[in-house]
Amino acid sequence: MSAQGDYKFNNFTITSGLSQSFVNCVIQDETSALWIGTQDGLNRYDGKDFEIFYAGETDGIESNFFKCAEKTEDGRLWFGTSTGLVSFNPKSDKFKSFSVNKQKVMQIESMTKDTDGNLILGTVEFGVVRFNTQSGNFDFPFRSLPASKIQLVLGLSNGDLLVDTEDKGLFLISNLTKKAVLLSIKSKNGSMVSILKLMERSENEVLLGTNQGIFTLNPQEKSVIPSFPGLDKFGWLSVMDILPFKDQLFIATAGNGLFNIKGNVIYNSTEDLFQKNALLFNALTDLYVDNNQKIWIGSERGISSFDPLRSGFLSIGPSGNLKKGLPSPNVWSFSEDPSGNFIFVGTDVGVSRYDRSTAIFNQFLRSDNSNEDGENGKEVVLSIYSLNKDKALVGCLDGLYELTVSGNAFRYSKLTYVDKENQRKHERIYAIVPYKNQEYFLATKGGVILYNLKTKKSRLFEHNPKLPTETIGIGICRVVYKDPVGNFWFTTGGGGLNLLSEENGLLKIKPHPINSKFISKIKDYVSTIVSFKKDELWLGTFGSGLVHLKLKTGEISIYNNKNGLPNNVIYGLLQDEKNKLWLSTNRGLALFNPETKQVTVYKEINGLVSNEFNSNAYFKARNGELFFGGINGFNHFMPANLLKPTENINVILSKLKLGEKWVIPGGDSPLKTVLSNTEILELDYNQRSFTIKFHTNDLNNPQLINYKYILEGSDEGEKFIGADNELAFNALSPGDYVLKVYARIGDGPWSEPTQLKIVIKSPYWLTWWFWTIMALLLALITFVIFRRRIELARREQVKLEIKISERTKEIRLQKSQIEDQNKLIEDEKNKVVEQQRLLQIEKDKTEQWLNNTLPSEAVIALKRKGKVPAQAFDTVSVLFTDVVGFSRISETMTPSRLVTKLDVLFRKFDEIIEANKLEKIKTIGDAYMCAGGVPSENSTNPIDACCAALQIQAYMSKLKYDAIANHEDYWEIRLGINTGPLTAGIIGNLRLAYDIWGPTVNLAQRMEMLGEPGKATITGATFNHIEPYFECEYKGKVQSKARKWVDMYVVKRIKPELSLNGEGLQPNTRFDEIKKLHHYSTIKYYKTEHHVMKILEKGLSPNYYYHSINHTKDVVNAVERIALLEGVTDESLFLLKTAAILHDAGFIERYDNNEEIGAIMAAEILPKYGYTEQHIKTIVELIHVTEIPHKPLNKIQEIICDADLDYLGRDDFDEIADKLRRELREMGKIQSDRQWDEIQVKFLNQHQYFTQTAKELRQEKKEINIQKVMQRLEENKYLD
Repeated sequence: MSAQGDYKFNNFTITSGLSQSFVNCVIQDETSALWIGTQDGLNRYDGKDFEIFYAGETDGIESNFFKCAEKTEDGRLWFGTSTGLVSFNPKSDKFKSFSVNKQKVMQIESMTKDTDGNLILGTVEFGVVRFNTQSGNFDFPFRSLPASKIQLVLGLSNGDLLVDTEDKGLFLISNLTKKAVLLSIKSKNGSMVSILKLMERSENEVLLGTNQGIFTLNPQEKSVIPSFPGLDKFGWLSVMDILPFKDQLFIATAGNGLFNIKGNVIYNSTEDLFQKNALLFNALTDLYVDNNQKIWIGSERGISSFDPLRSGFLSIGPSGNLKKGLPSPNVWSFSEDPSGNFIFVGTDVGVSRYDRSTAIFNQFLRSDNSNEDGENGKEVVLSIYSLNKDKALVGCLDGLYELTVSGNAFRYSKLTYVDKENQRKHERIYAIVPYKNQEYFLATKGGVILYNLKTKKSRLFEHNPKLPTETIGIGICRVVYKDPVGNFWFTTGGGGLNLLSEENGLLKIKPHPINSKFISKIKDYVSTIVSFKKDELWLGTFGSGLVHLKLKTGEISIYNNKNGLPNNVIYGLLQDEKNKLWLSTNRGLALFNPETKQVTVYKEINGLVSNEFNSNAYFKARNGELFFGGINGFNHFMPANLLKPTENINVILSKLKLGEKWVIPGGDSPLKTVLSNTEILELDYNQRSFTIKFHTNDLNNPQLINYKYILEGSDEGEKFIGADNELAFNALSPGDYVLKVYARIGDGPWSEPTQLKIVIKSPYWLTWWFWTIMALLLALITFVIFRRRIELARREQVKLEIKISERTKEIRLQKSQIEDQNKLIEDEKNKVVEQQRLLQIEKDKTEQWLNNTLPSEAVIALKRKGKVPAQAFDTVSVLFTDVVGFSRISETMTPSRLVTKLDVLFRKFDEIIEANKLEKIKTIGDAYMCAGGVPSENSTNPIDACCAALQIQAYMSKLKYDAIANHEDYWEIRLGINTGPLTAGIIGNLRLAYDIWGPTVNLAQRMEMLGEPGKATITGATFNHIEPYFECEYKGKVQSKARKWVDMYVVKRIKPELSLNGEGLQPNTRFDEIKKLHHYSTIKYYKTEHHVMKILEKGLSPNYYYHSINHTKDVVNAVERIALLEGVTDESLFLLKTAAILHDAGFIERYDNNEEIGAIMAAEILPKYGYTEQHIKTIVELIHVTEIPHKPLNKIQEIICDADLDYLGRDDFDEIADKLRRELREMGKIQSDRQWDEIQVKFLNQHQYFTQTAKELRQEKKEINIQKVMQRLEENKYLD
């Protein structure tokens, strides 16, 4: 019998640090370090790093081609290379080379030990050579052997020697007679037998690995027979190495991977590029078991390791080879056939069937099934139930199918389990659970269906609002669970826990009596159930963590991330054989002990395919194996086979570093032997900065090893250093220390410490006698210096008196000369100052002219560079005005009067645009053009341009009013604004003028041409920048000169609450605060609003007449208005509006108790739009405060409460209330219109407005609305 080997392989390649891919030999030294010989270098692996030793770089190594290795009793390692023998002494940490003849290369192919401890070497030119490891001498005791080219040697336990030659065959050499006997091997297939490995299994059994599988040699009878015929069904295997391990036999082959024979079963592990924990490569070279019972496999691509006793987390992910992996990363469901040999896996694209004996997949993709009539994009398999190995019920997004397999063919047949009227409501099949007599419970979007596979008939279990206690709870049913005593449990999105019961022969699914208490405590829906004690349930939830429910007492216990769970969203819940719970989450897999409440968390570093799992993707097989699926495949494991964190591990101190060099023992080194054998490390004062390297005896799990240390004698205390296996100490003070290093696997217990005493010697300058001598010497030097300084000071004083007298005479003469020169200089200076004054007057005139003609930035550029190059700007607002009917006006008015009137008009325009930070560009006849954002860029130019436009039109309106009053003619202007990119600068050298060009300018002129006189007309591009501040009217789409359609708006006024005295003309202080908020806040509110509104438009039911997107927009407008009138202009305004767009978002998922859904959406969506954790916390509080009845705790909570029910005090109260009435009737919440009005009166009387703004604007109208409803009740003219 054959099967696929289930092992989790750790793989190491040249990218991991290995010197070369082709591994020839592996051996371990006394410090547990692993030595790996390759075709290009020797590697020492300490569980974290590969240290490489090359010929030419390392003393004692003369070749980089390492072929074989042995270890002698004294701990020395011996390596056979292409040029000779190399030894490594771990006590001195040094290499040494040996050779028979320095003039001739000795290529060693194989190596073994004899009973005396000598090394027997199989060489290419020298035949079989014996080497005395104590004396270092070679001798040739096997000259009778008729061959010199030796491939393999093996010393047997009785002293005999097996030798395989290149061309003469296999010989057995007697230890007593030294005679060689040729052994005969009969080929299995007629071709020549090549021996690749010799391994003594017992005194009478030697296994021969060959190119035709395995043969067995009996040394006593000198007979060779074929063995393990079960291997031959895999072909003629080339067996490179054989390793007995306990009751198993591991076999490495040269192309077929790793085989394991256990009893009568042969397991085979092979490479798979797409599975991260699969065998590295099929071409294997060597097998080795280390001191920690881990097996290492050399190959032609590197080295692999695995734990033969515990398989750990086994993983299968998406693969290009669909026989060995999945066609899609996402896994959603599992099922097992009745025989237990096959596992069915549901993915995004269909069903994959996994043969557990061969590890081969069969893929049944719905897209490959030509007979399928399902919808495209709905191939996701949410649930599976296997009827047998060739037939399964499959639940998908678009309904229920029956999968039938026949040989290599398969078919999905869609089953009609519900009529067309209810098909859309029940199309998603979340769970398939057998009931009895070929009946199956189907968990669907609309409730539960009991489907009879034989008769094709169904019974529907749906929520009835009129009978809430007698029918299943409202919402989507995702879970159907049969507990150990036979009860069937159902969970729904809004109805909590439901139980199947039978009354008068009629099946009913209705809420459990504990349901109301449960829902009051647990707001999130139940995603999974497990029970292993009567009247007790363990429930996984979608946000509230793990819940323990005792049905008899009603006791509810909640365990979440505060208790150690990695995440509060639990997708799957399974119980193992020891009644411990396994939980799949968004942050890994957790093991929960119900007795101790201890939590152990496993993540990708422990072997998971991903930290994020999927709902419904969990399964327990009949043999106790657990399966969990996620976003990158699935894991399966036997809990008993997981690595125990309590396994014994030891820390080995391996190396010492002083400065930049690692210390080698001996000589002047502070190490007399290797560090692992050193108990006391004495260092001189100048050696007090050093590094110690260490590793553990477990090399197979490097990613799980953590370290901590304590340096006794210092003030550091205990320090956790994680996976770092080096400790660097800088400038330790002289004294005695004890270093204790601990290790652990994962979160397991810490090991016993490895200790090293460290002594830092004091320098001579810290001794008492040194400081006494120094004090005396310093006193003597101080006395001598003091006496000399007194004498020098006296002499200097005499010299100074003489010099002062001489210098006084010189200074008097120089003073007279300087005074004469100063008079001449003063006269010349006055002339220069006058010339500079005249020049400055001319310069000021020139600069004044330039500043009136060009922007100040352009003037500065001209002065610095002599020119103003054209420059591109991203966001500029261009304002265009034009006098209406100017051609007609110019015909009836004298030129001088016409120019004078235009001058007055344009001077006022100049004043307005300057006040609004706009730059005048030019006037052409009666046209006036200015722009904002040039030549100095700013983000507020669209707002500035619109403010200027309103003020210009207001000025023109005043002129018009005065002219009409005085019976005079008046002028009107059209005004257009557009915002976008353009180019600006000065072109030419004569008559310099600053100008702007581009489509943005043309479109601004187009707006002016199409606009109404007396109005400010803008494009949609400008509207997008100014919408929060101004009231605008949409005029439709117009065509530009480029034949593109453009949105056109008219700016009516600044919003009243943002303008002085509410007149809509001049911005007030609140306007400026809001502008700063929008332009400088990190919060991207408008992108957030756009994103959420799209979700609401798509997700809200059309039957929600009141809780529609229009209600959300209404609350957003109300919350902004109230907030501004209440003086809220900081980031709290954004938080209020964000809470407003999310406060009813939960209606997408469920109708009742949905505020938590909106809170979850806030946590998921808002971080990417600049909201901090504190922002989100405030928004979540605002969402929850909208729950009825309102109980606000602060001002912003009062604002959103008043905005949520703003309509109660408005004229459109009846229209909006009627929408709510229709919605509640359809949802079964009310039974008649009179009942609705009775509820309204009670609610309106209990309701109160909280903010002063709402009280002043809405309270009076609310009282009128109450009276209208009460009057209807008195008239009692209801139809039902």
